[in-house]
Amino acid sequence: MASALAGAGLISVSYVITLLVALLGSRLPGTAAAPLLAMTYLVKVLVLGWVLFYVPAPAWLRPGWLAAGVLAALAGWLALAAATAARASRRAREELERDRAAQDAPAQTPTEAPAETPADTPVDEKEGPTA
Repeated sequence: MASALAGAGLISVSYVITLLVALLGSRLPGTAAAPLLAMTYLVKVLVLGWVLFYVPAPAWLRPGWLAAGVLAALAGWLALAAATAARASRRAREELERDRAAQDAPAQTPTEAPAETPADTPVDEKEGPTA
């Protein structure tokens, strides 16, 4: 059980770091977020590689359970990311459709009553049409 939790913890820490860097990058001007995320990925790979090569595995660590925890956490984080992206996409699509509908709708101006034409003029039977 501890091995599975350790695997899930590794993935969770990695994703939380990525989310925090993405949040920080979204506040930076222009296109600074992409290089920042790429640098974060490189640092995470280097640190994980260093840990795998130089830190000895504890006696309680079982590789099969570690892998199961990693896979379960990956599936959970990916499902969460997919649901979040779908919700954001749906919200953006609805906003875009509202904007398009507002642009396509004709301008609503108050209509004036048409001027009376002779056919619409009331007729007094004794005196004829009145103007």
